[in-house]
Amino acid sequence: MSAKTKKKRVGFDLDGVIIGKPFFVPEFVMEKLVRKKGRRLAYRYPESKTERAIRKISHIPVFRPPIKKNVSVIRKLHKSRRYQLFVVSSRYSFLEQRTEQWFKYHKLKMFFKDIYINLADEQPHLYKEKMVKTLKLDIFIDDDLRLLKYLRRKIKNVDFLYVKDYKKNNNMPK
Repeated sequence: MSAKTKKKRVGFDLDGVIIGKPFFVPEFVMEKLVRKKGRRLAYRYPESKTERAIRKISHIPVFRPPIKKNVSVIRKLHKSRRYQLFVVSSRYSFLEQRTEQWFKYHKLKMFFKDIYINLADEQPHLYKEKMVKTLKLDIFIDDDLRLLKYLRRKIKNVDFLYVKDYKKNNNMPK
């Protein structure tokens, strides 16, 4: 690669993109735990110590396997040396230690230039909007369609990829 060739900056959401969702929690329960009711895009922050403890348990690395197909793509992108890869997760601050444990347990940290989580406990869509802009990402991949629609309205000149389309069409960033 020549010195003048700019690496594409690719951001990946974590849960549902790199990390599988907990196998013992049904999708409708996850949705209820994560999203606030209503049409407006808003997410729940677990206020009680009990709910935060349950979330910490559900994020134990052994319960959250990597999504092999997507990790395979990440390995290829990393190996090509044409990309800088980042994790931009809206996980709240109480999951910081679990996130570090997950990357250590699954030995995947080496593929990313940096890993960012939502340490200020901001609304996830606002946090990701800020980080996509701050990191000057060219591509951002997420599994939350409502969030991606929001980001597409707010940020131009970034390719936003929905992970389900990503898997189905095997669209690897070029």
